[in-house]
Amino acid sequence: MQHVITNSPIPVVRRRTLAALIVFLAAFHFTSPALNAQALNQLYGSASATEAPLPPAPGEATVYTAAPGFNIYFLSVGQGDAIYIELPNGRNALIDGGPSNSAAGPLAQFLAQKNVTKIDHVVLTHPHSDHYNGLQYVFSNITVGSFYDTRMDNSGASTDDKLRGQIAALGVNTVYPAPGDELSWGAGGVEAKVFNSCPEAAASSNGNQVNDCSIVIKLSYQGASALFVGDAQADVEARMVSVYGAELKADVLKVGHHGSQYSSSEPFLSAVKPARAYIEVGKNNYGHPTQGAIARLLAAGAKVFRTDLDGTQEYSPDLALLAAAGSSASAY
Repeated sequence: MQHVITNSPIPVVRRRTLAALIVFLAAFHFTSPALNAQALNQLYGSASATEAPLPPAPGEATVYTAAPGFNIYFLSVGQGDAIYIELPNGRNALIDGGPSNSAAGPLAQFLAQKNVTKIDHVVLTHPHSDHYNGLQYVFSNITVGSFYDTRMDNSGASTDDKLRGQIAALGVNTVYPAPGDELSWGAGGVEAKVFNSCPEAAASSNGNQVNDCSIVIKLSYQGASALFVGDAQADVEARMVSVYGAELKADVLKVGHHGSQYSSSEPFLSAVKPARAYIEVGKNNYGHPTQGAIARLLAAGAKVFRTDLDGTQEYSPDLALLAAAGSSASAY
């Protein structure tokens, strides 16, 4: 960074302080000790109180509360999902936690920057580590109001059992929503509807079966809406279209399964009709996001945003009209 030095005049306050200092030094040198003390007191009294403001009192520290409105942050957590949501009723929510459980990880750092000490609603869409690892940090360091979970057990892993045991030991209210359920996420005009989940106990080590148990939630507020589909794949998408049809329509789509070839089917996108589509993805060996999925999203009329290219993305209905004028994110 280049530093520029200007020849601007000395400000008035500084000139007055400099003049007072010269007078003081002269008085100090030629007068008696008593008069020296008097001159010193006069100099202190003439000093500007605005030149060195006092720090705020300890009790005046800023306390974080969710911002007004309906604000969604698609966090850049690498190859995984983590979505933080500020609700208009002053509450907040977290859908999935990404792959890192470290205090130095991206989710922990984001929550620390916002001074988040409580999350009202935490959702684990399905028990894969790129969605639940970060929740270990959350439940170890942050107060959680309610936890929303599927009853699918990933029998090929044990950390999901450890996480669920930790949550049970904490006594956190746990909810197993069923398709069609309306979730109570507080007053303020917020609606939360579930379109897919596995509320009955099941176990599988098959990744596709675990993905298809993803909790799918649509949030709506004053005409704005966002659909979060976890890693649900085309067979689940087809079932939701058959059962719910136009109810799936949403302004914003959290793209399923990191933009894999098995999600974002044409019939599903025809029902959702998203204006904006967010892909949470990082460096991976799966080819995510696939060009096929991106092409289908574009054909459906969506602007596509990726966390691997542009980092954490923020969406607010108040900002939607500004998106066409230019976004900090790269869009296809």
